Parts: sequence; C-alpha cells; structure tokens
Amino acid sequence: MSIININQTQRVKVLLRLLDNHENIETACSKAGLNVEVTKKFLSLN
Repeated sequence: MSIININQTQRVKVLLRLLDNHENIETACSKAGLNVEVTKKFLSLN
C-alpha cells in the first residue's frame, strides 16, 4: 500500500512505531508522510 493511500491515524501509528525503533523525529515523520514542524508542535518537541 502506498503512503498516499493511508489515513492520518495510520500515519501516526507508523510514526510511533518508527520512534519506538529509535528513528529520529525528522526521518520518522518523512517515512510516515507527516509534516515535521506540525508533528513537533503536536508533540511539543519544538
């Protein structure tokens, strides 16, 4: 399945799984198809 065809909830699940596997936030966001700056604000990491 393409990253384009998944919903926001699935993207967040991918992000969390990548972070759990010690991926850095920028790379994890990119792989999950999420905006880095928005995600950092959401997680209060900025």
